[in-house]
This record gives sequence, structure tokens and C-alpha cells, in this order.
Amino acid sequence: MEWLPFQRRFFRRALAPGVRTAALSLPRGNGKTSLIAELARRALTPGDALHHPGTESHIVASSLGQSRRTVWRLLVESLGGEPGYRWAESQNAVHCIHEDTGTKLSVLAANGKAAMGLVRAPLVLLDEPGAWETVGGELMFSAVQTAQGKPGASMRAVYVGTLAPATAGWWHDLATGESGDGVHAVCYQGDRERWENWRVIQRCNPLMAKFPESRRVLLAERDAARHDTAALARFLSYRLNVPSADESEVVLTVRAWQSVCGRPVPEPDGYPVVGVDLGGGRAWSAAAAIWPSGRVEAVAVAPGDVSIAEQERRDRVPSGTYEALIASGRLTVDGTRAVPRVEVLLDQVREWEPGLILCDRFRHSDLIDAGPPCPVEARVTRWSECSEDLRALRAWAVDGELAVEPESRELVGASLAVSRVKTDDQGNTRLVKSRNNHARDDVVAALVLAAGEAERRRRRSVPYEIKVHVAP
Repeated sequence: MEWLPFQRRFFRRALAPGVRTAALSLPRGNGKTSLIAELARRALTPGDALHHPGTESHIVASSLGQSRRTVWRLLVESLGGEPGYRWAESQNAVHCIHEDTGTKLSVLAANGKAAMGLVRAPLVLLDEPGAWETVGGELMFSAVQTAQGKPGASMRAVYVGTLAPATAGWWHDLATGESGDGVHAVCYQGDRERWENWRVIQRCNPLMAKFPESRRVLLAERDAARHDTAALARFLSYRLNVPSADESEVVLTVRAWQSVCGRPVPEPDGYPVVGVDLGGGRAWSAAAAIWPSGRVEAVAVAPGDVSIAEQERRDRVPSGTYEALIASGRLTVDGTRAVPRVEVLLDQVREWEPGLILCDRFRHSDLIDAGPPCPVEARVTRWSECSEDLRALRAWAVDGELAVEPESRELVGASLAVSRVKTDDQGNTRLVKSRNNHARDDVVAALVLAAGEAERRRRRSVPYEIKVHVAP
């Protein structure tokens, strides 16, 4: 097969001496399957540098069926007519053996059980890691790393796939990380802001220059993406390799956020309602205030048991992001504590002179025990209540007066970028909280609570007044 320059370049660098782990991330339709099949063919070909007689190498895919339909089919087309190979395909096993040398190549599903079988394998080819089942994929990645670190091990691991649907995690970090220390990583990714530009599209789809028909399909998808947000999300994720959610999954659309940031910010007149989201484990605690005029301010408190630089690395944000929030006064680090104290957050909330604080009902007692400056209302977070609060936030953002004061914009904007919503069969929508405690959706969770109450008060013409409050 005639390989294009970008493919030959990857082969050369990924298989260079000293490189133990290689990663290539490309949009769909750019020959990733052919590349893995070629490496698999070489592992079964006597005399090739990747051929180690008497050993067993592996292809790892999301399932055996997925591999049979893609990589394995190309491998059979390449070697199926050659003598001396014994092939086996069943529901539970897919492998090929070169009979004279006893060299074997087998397919494994990316799950915890398969991960235990990586012993003395010279080559592991990992296909489309972004599509693997989350927990099983983590176990498989850990198993590969462990096997590579054993004394005397010479395993070479090659990961090839599109980033999407993974927006974070080990595969995203590996593919977009820097090369060095035995790792070679290449990620072909487009520019979200210039997604319609053909040169941008062409740079991250290098195979398109060779196939005019594929290029026409690609351009047709681009044209469809101009009129359909779901199509745009697919185009960004799978054609520009920029994992994206469509507008049905985001809290606020880009257009709505631009409207919020473009409005004049009114003075903090009156008494705001404040939404509070209390973190646990590695999560932040956050508070967001909305005044009757639509003014928004937000603050957050981060744990201090690890450095801010380490939290930036763990949360996969650009270096200096959290330092800038600390400098602006919108982020506070709570000493060396692993769980931020509620009192530290309330010290900042007091400065707003709130009329009411809202929180999730499960954390109501924590706020009461900390001595809040005003009444605290526990908000039930069933689907219907969450949907009401989200509708209120979107209404205030698009057609209302919602305006985020400048020092809070980076904090709120960063939280909106990682927050996602989910819709049930009845059309109710709720915020999907991160399970890993390092996606910064805490601020948005607080903002949604505040927006719901702000909208209810507006409809009922309830004034934002400070009520008499006696601490228990």
C-alpha cells in the first residue's frame, strides 16, 4: 500500500528506538484503521522489525465484533491469501497464528478481564480508545502501563483513534499531550472558531486530498452543520477532532453567553438571591448571586491539600488559569484542607448582603450549622424542579437582563464550558454533575439554583428583601 507523508512520518517516529508509547489522533475517515492493520500485518510477518517469533501481540478494541468489522477485516484481506497462517474467528475468540514461528496476534475487548492477559506482549495496538467503555478502558490503560513498567518488559503500545466522544480522561490527555520520555503523540485537530474554513478542515483531514469523493462528502457535512446545531457538534467532534456537545446538551449556547457578557452590568442595588453548591472530596464549593437588576457575581473556594498548579493539571486547564482567578479574588484556597469549609464560602457571601440562600436539600444542615447571614432554603433537585431552574437561567440569559460582572466572567465561563445537561423522556432537563470531582461545574450548579429563585420572584413580584433571621 502507498502511504501518504503524514502516515510514513508517524510510522517512523512511533517505531523509533526508545519510543514505548505512541498515540495518533485523527478525525474520522483518515485511514486510522488501515494504519493499525498495517502494524498488525508486520507483527505477523517473519523478518519484519515488529515480528517477534513465538510471542503473542494484541489488538485492543471496544469489542471483538467491532474489530472484526474494521481492523481484522483489513488484516484478513492483506494476509488471508498467504500460506502458513491459521485463522480463528468465533464469538469469543479472534486470532491468527503464523504456524512456522508460532507467532500469534489476537483481539481483546477493552475490559478489566482482558486487561489481565497482557503478559510479555511485544506489541499492543489500541483501536479507538475514545469509544471504549469508561471503566474498562481505564483498567486496560492501567494494565498496559503496568505491563510496560515490569522489569525486562519491551512492550510497545500504539494508540490510534478519534478523540470524541471523550472530552477528558487518560486518552484525551495522552493524545493531546507532549512527546518525550519514550512517548510520541500526534493530534490532528481543527480550530473551533474557524471550523468553516476549508484550509483548517484540510489540515486536520490529510487523507482528503487523495479522495475527491470523500472531500465532497466532507464539504456537504460542513454545509449541513451551518444550519443544524446537532450536525455542527458531530462535525466538530468527528471531522475536526474537537469533542463537542450539541446545544441540547449545554447549559447556555455560545450566542446566549455572548449576550450575557455584552450587556452593561448594573450596580448591585437591592438584595440578591444566592445559590450555593457545596463540594466534597476534591470538588470546589461555589456561590452565585443574582440581583433584581440581573447583575451576577460568583465566587468559589478550592481545597488546598494539593497545589493550584496540580489542580490545573488534574482538571486539564491551561497553566495559570486558577492563579488568575485567585488574583481576581473570585477563587479562594482554603489553607491545606482537602474539603473546603462552608464558613470560608459564607464569609464571601456575606459581602453581597443576600436576602436568601438556596442549596441542595442534602446540604441544608451544613449551611445552617455554619451560621448563614440570611434564611436558607433547601431546593429539591428532582427532574421537574431542575428543569424549572434551567429554563429560568436560559430565559434570563437570552431575553432577560442577566449580566455577569467582569471579574466573575472567567469563573462562570469556565464552568459553563464543562457543564452538561440531560433530558428525560418527558422533556425535563437537569444539570448532570461530574462524578470525578474535577470538572468545574460547581459554579453553574450554584447559578442555576439562584436563577430559578430569581425568576420565581420576578413572576410573583416578590421583593428581594432581607428577612429576619435568627441562627439556631
